[in-house]
Amino acid sequence: MNGQENHEMVLETTHPSGTEEWNCPTCGRRLLIKWEPEFKKTILQAGDEFSIHSGGKGGLQIGRAQVMPVNDPTIHGEPGTTNDDPGLAPWEAWMEERGFEDLWNEEDE
Repeated sequence: MNGQENHEMVLETTHPSGTEEWNCPTCGRRLLIKWEPEFKKTILQAGDEFSIHSGGKGGLQIGRAQVMPVNDPTIHGEPGTTNDDPGLAPWEAWMEERGFEDLWNEEDE
């Protein structure tokens, strides 16, 4: 990705409040993350802002995000097709009922 470095964040401390303190040993980036009741991230020290930072805990590893074109049929399927996973059918029906396609077109009342 354009020569960007990959750095791995390390969980240093979990405070009694539940806030986690993360550190990047490579560039010195430090941040606080609070998950509940509402996600909040506070950057204590920026470190290398151009590097891709990842990390994980409890067997879960978070890596860098992949950016993909919205209209790529190899990723999203052809317009008008449905997903082959039958487990998604109830969710697709629910989304159709809610009219998400018009959600952003509604006028404020």
